Amino acid sequence: MDNKEARVLLVDDVSAILEELLTFMDIHHIPAIGVADLDQAMQALIDNPAIDVLACDVRLGRESGLSIIDRIEQSPDLRARPFQYLFISGDPLSRDPSLPMPEHHVLTKPVRPQVLIAMLRNMMGETEEPAAQAAPLP
Repeated sequence: MDNKEARVLLVDDVSAILEELLTFMDIHHIPAIGVADLDQAMQALIDNPAIDVLACDVRLGRESGLSIIDRIEQSPDLRARPFQYLFISGDPLSRDPSLPMPEHHVLTKPVRPQVLIAMLRNMMGETEEPAAQAAPLP
């Protein structure tokens, strides 16, 4: 998936959840794309240079979403880019302590959609929806 304006990359191996989240992001004017695994995530990051926020499920089939950090650090194309990480976990203690963890955020499932939107906006440096910012005063 390719979108040069995307700022957020969503990674979830459950296609129905991914589609629902992408629709929700679109409704709230958050430019996002989604992928199902870490290989696709790496390619999406290379293809979409505006992405600076990764929202990733911790459990991705046989992979750990947390390993995206190590993959990015090992990539000559991506290691110099600054990313913010948001991990979504069913267990807040299921973190691999051997992984280098830059500043990141963790939300525990089930995640309320409003909390997710607020967190992503904060990570993108926004406080309100673009339409709300542009609304004229009465």
